[in-house]
Amino acid sequence: MKNFILFFTILFPVITLGRFSDGKVIRDDQFLFASPQITVSVASLPPFTSCIQTTSNSQNFTVSGSFLTAGITISTTAGFEISHDNINFGNIFSFTEVSGNVPSSTVYVRMAPTTSPISGIITITSTGAVSKTVTISGAVDITTTWNGSSWNPLTPTSTMMAVIAGNYSQSQDINACYLKITNGAIATIPSGYNVILGGALTVDFGSVFTLENNAGLIQRGSNNINSGTITVKRNSSFLKRLDYTFWGSPTFGAQSLQDFSVATAANRFYEYNTYTNLFSVVPNPSATNFATARGYIIRTPIDHSLTGAIWTGQFSGKPNSGTIMVNLNNFGPGFRYNLVANPYPSPINATAFVQANSANIEGTLYFWRMTSGGQTDAYCTWSTAGFVTNGDPQSQDPNGIIQTAQGFIVEAKNAATTLVFNNSMRSDTNVDQFFKSSNPTEYNRIWLNATSSEGLFSQTLIAYFTDGSDNLDASDAKSINDGRISLTSLIAMVPHTIQGRSLPFHSDDVVELQFKAKNAGNFSIAIDHFDGFFAGTQEIFLKDNQTGIFHDLKMSPYYFASEAGTFKNRFSIVYQNVLLVDNPDFDSNSVLLYKNQNNIVVNSGNIHLDNVVIFDIRGRILAYTKNINTTEVAMNVGQMNQVLIVKITSIDGSIVTKKIIN
Repeated sequence: MKNFILFFTILFPVITLGRFSDGKVIRDDQFLFASPQITVSVASLPPFTSCIQTTSNSQNFTVSGSFLTAGITISTTAGFEISHDNINFGNIFSFTEVSGNVPSSTVYVRMAPTTSPISGIITITSTGAVSKTVTISGAVDITTTWNGSSWNPLTPTSTMMAVIAGNYSQSQDINACYLKITNGAIATIPSGYNVILGGALTVDFGSVFTLENNAGLIQRGSNNINSGTITVKRNSSFLKRLDYTFWGSPTFGAQSLQDFSVATAANRFYEYNTYTNLFSVVPNPSATNFATARGYIIRTPIDHSLTGAIWTGQFSGKPNSGTIMVNLNNFGPGFRYNLVANPYPSPINATAFVQANSANIEGTLYFWRMTSGGQTDAYCTWSTAGFVTNGDPQSQDPNGIIQTAQGFIVEAKNAATTLVFNNSMRSDTNVDQFFKSSNPTEYNRIWLNATSSEGLFSQTLIAYFTDGSDNLDASDAKSINDGRISLTSLIAMVPHTIQGRSLPFHSDDVVELQFKAKNAGNFSIAIDHFDGFFAGTQEIFLKDNQTGIFHDLKMSPYYFASEAGTFKNRFSIVYQNVLLVDNPDFDSNSVLLYKNQNNIVVNSGNIHLDNVVIFDIRGRILAYTKNINTTEVAMNVGQMNQVLIVKITSIDGSIVTKKIIN
């Protein structure tokens, strides 16, 4: 009998070791019965509310995954949008798995309805995992309709959709979450009134929507899906033939520059060239459409009034809305100026614009206002400290508002190459009005005018206000004056049209002024107007550093003569009269001689003259004037090339003798 050995086989799971990316040791037997898992924090979200064509505020939930072999994909049905960052929304995106896991991650959801009511599902999937869903729903706001004579059932409010199905021209604002023009209706918003929407505007084909001059379309939020074409009318200031204006379009579409102003000569449309700081002719204005947020300088039509009149520009296209990024040209210091424009069919708040772009642009805005052939500086200047005119009769203080279609110049800061416009800047201010903030600003300002005897003009502003500082900041406006005379204040020896200074005010403060004249002549410096505590008892003196005179500008203008040139140290503004009274000297420094054609002009500052005698070098009297009793006299000595000796006697008997080459 043979012996048999019986073998029993016992099966055990094969165990191997592995590692996670974090270094922890794992065993394969841990996965023998594990399957991909998706975890979702909610099964449904509360109902959304929104306007048609307008996205709602977002809601959110979280997802996570474990034992995954692929990432998690999230998708949604029509009418809703999803995002991983609450910025970029779409209909589908994925979270990537790492070592089988997706950590707890937020999914943002918003409604973007085209109908009402609306419902949908968000689906969350991963390969091999049981899919999860989140139920979503919403409704748009109540609808009210204009039938041509009344609103039915109610006058629209900011929580309603408004439909204009009959002709409309009411003198009232429209507030709604959404506005639709349909049924061939002709809707006209009169001057001084606004359409204020939380969301979008739709103009159906065959219908008409027109904003008259000083009417506005203001849209809130950041994502307004406008459709259709509107017309925006905008009046210029009082212009003469050959005058120019900065324009920019509040609409987007195929409107060319030439279509905008058909009767303007084709070679009289210009863009600003940052590289040269000159205006360059647009090569083909009939084939060049308005670029969004870009400014152009355009001459009045060739048939425009010679004596002056308002010209109405008309824009056509889809209304611009939402966030608009603009590229800036930047070629380094001195070559950073760009001509941009308000891109919206509504005014925007200048302070809000500057603050939003504080890292990208200097805080000064330059507006063109010059009559063709005029002798003034071409630019008016604005900063948060105030506005400075160029003296043109048609120049108006914008009072912190950049109007519809208004072009203006900004200067890029440092290496910045972009700026931004957004809906939060839009204003329902149709008329000039100071911007009102939650924290009222205290302003104490002096506007100073320099004027020549020929009527040349320059203005500068010194402002002590809440947000000012004694250092260079956004309220200080550099001068880009191109006029024949210029009065500015100096900051670090750089001329500024506007200088903002800090509070509290100290009466021992000194503000240095620079005066520039292209030609010699007679000039004056005077207060144009003032506000704040300067309207009270605070004194304002002009110190003439050449003569030592302290002159009370509240009492009268200061008259002086100047040679041609730039004078950085001639004048200062002070607030205490060190000498208590004007105490002018009469000497060779205070008496100015200059030629004006065949005349020798003698100017003695503030000292009255008694007589002036002009001799040749042999001592012969060529001209003599007595009993003058003014501070200036012009004496004709004809045309001759020789050295002349001028003896000047003041009214108190003081004598100054000077030489001049005639």
